[in-house]
Amino acid sequence: MVEREKYNFFLKGLIYLIISPFLFSVLMSGHPITIDGQFHDWDNVLPTYSDIESDGIGADFADIKITYDQEFLFIYFNFHNGEFLMQDWNEFHLYIDTDNDASTGFVINEIGAELDWTFGQREGVFYIYGDSETVWQNDLILRIGPTITSSEFEVAIARDSDVMTLNGSQIITEGKIVISNTSSNSDFVPNESGGIAFSIAEDQVPLPEPIPLSRYNEDDIRILSYNTLWNGILEPERQPRFKRIIQALDPDIIALQEHSEWDAIDDIIQSWFPQEQWYASWTYRDLIVLSRFQILNDANMITSERTMAALLDTENELGKNLLIFNSHLSCCDSNDDRQEQVDEFISVWREWITNGNGPFDLEYETPFIHVGDFNFVGYRQQVETIRIGDIEDENKYGTDFLPDWDSTEIVDLFSRHTHKRMGYTWRSDGSSFNPGKLDYVFYSDATIDSGRHFILNTLEMGSDALNEYGLEWDDTQEASDHLPRIFDISIDPNVGIDNDYNFLIESAILSNYPNPFNPKTNIYVSVGEKLYEISLHIYDIQGRLIQTLDDGYFSAGINKYYWNGTNYPSGIYFLKLISGDYAKTRKMILLK
Repeated sequence: MVEREKYNFFLKGLIYLIISPFLFSVLMSGHPITIDGQFHDWDNVLPTYSDIESDGIGADFADIKITYDQEFLFIYFNFHNGEFLMQDWNEFHLYIDTDNDASTGFVINEIGAELDWTFGQREGVFYIYGDSETVWQNDLILRIGPTITSSEFEVAIARDSDVMTLNGSQIITEGKIVISNTSSNSDFVPNESGGIAFSIAEDQVPLPEPIPLSRYNEDDIRILSYNTLWNGILEPERQPRFKRIIQALDPDIIALQEHSEWDAIDDIIQSWFPQEQWYASWTYRDLIVLSRFQILNDANMITSERTMAALLDTENELGKNLLIFNSHLSCCDSNDDRQEQVDEFISVWREWITNGNGPFDLEYETPFIHVGDFNFVGYRQQVETIRIGDIEDENKYGTDFLPDWDSTEIVDLFSRHTHKRMGYTWRSDGSSFNPGKLDYVFYSDATIDSGRHFILNTLEMGSDALNEYGLEWDDTQEASDHLPRIFDISIDPNVGIDNDYNFLIESAILSNYPNPFNPKTNIYVSVGEKLYEISLHIYDIQGRLIQTLDDGYFSAGINKYYWNGTNYPSGIYFLKLISGDYAKTRKMILLK
């Protein structure tokens, strides 16, 4: 059985609930979870507890999942209906009994919770030795995704935090959790007393494969989006850090937010890359685009001046000029302002792309990218307005409009840190808000093929990697509260079967989980850009073809499959990615 882009564990969960309706823990093993507001990596984790529908007013909890890696305890939960914002506008509590002892901590639902974390207030209480103290997100190394409203969330808490280790007196191996909504007649999980139990074994979850800072192809066009925190590049103390970061990333196009001095920054970037001619747009409010390609035109896009456009001369490289949108939308609680800004942007883009009524002339099917600090910390609707053209105020801004040239949605690109399974782009350890995704990359996949993309966080890089790229450990932390986002445009997706194409296949990541497995395993093929004329097969130890999983092309990103070995004997099998005479192989072990 093979299913692409779909994993359904409903039947497994149903059987589990029928067989064991009052058991609220499962045999756990660790899993490689990325906290980025996506949830495909949770498909391999069975529900630890499933709550019935309509047993509470308001928020109605559904599935709870718990797993871990060497660094974090991970908790997933979703709702039967509705969307919520986890860092505000709620009264959700997470209680964790970190020593698995009901006689210690805060007593609730017959567990003794050492931690009572209140999501909507962004603070918690740590109960220890009969006393209590307030804790903040940085005390827990708390990570939550997504940063916008959603019907499902993922949470990570550091296993070595004071709360989990009881101030260093233990290594957490088992515990219990309770999640509640304190509003009147609200839901509470589990419904039965005793909490949801979890255990942490000694298995080692594979570390993430480091993402190199180099391009897949040296001719790919690299875009850097960076909020520099109030003209940070101009500050003498921070400037050396920005210099190391930007030189290591070696971008072709730089889109800056919170930068208002176009003439000064142009000279600085030029001095850092003296062998290349750099061009700068005018500054629009606090937005600027710098480029190794000549800037043919630039303009303000919306009345608040929080989105600008720049047209770059990439005719020789792309066959067309490249349009860059750069945004810095209203911050924080200004949800109405942000929604109006994205509504207005889509309406202007609709008139430009359909009727030619724009700030300057634009050729049909001009490739475009929209980057910046969007400050999406409220309603998911704001993301959807940009991505699918769903205008909220149609009376003022007109009808909805699918924003790509082929009348489809555009891509919201999810990237991770080069050396860690995290997707946040903003972090301030002294803030009550935990790190989140504020900086976005949207692009037209009708006209652009993606190359390498990532978020740079030097705090998670080892000394060898730092030395290789000429960086210092705290560069990104001290330069700005935002992390730099990189997106490469692949120049030629139809490269053919030559050394460059073989390099792309070689850089593909084949993985399956679990491995060894019995009898089913999930298979992942991660590629940096779309690959053509390529196939994925399973062979046995004798070299016989067992099954073809895919034959044609692989989309950029993670391509997901599901293989059931029920009808095959125990043994070694080989997963092969094949293109012409070239193959990349991974060994899989079926143990029955």
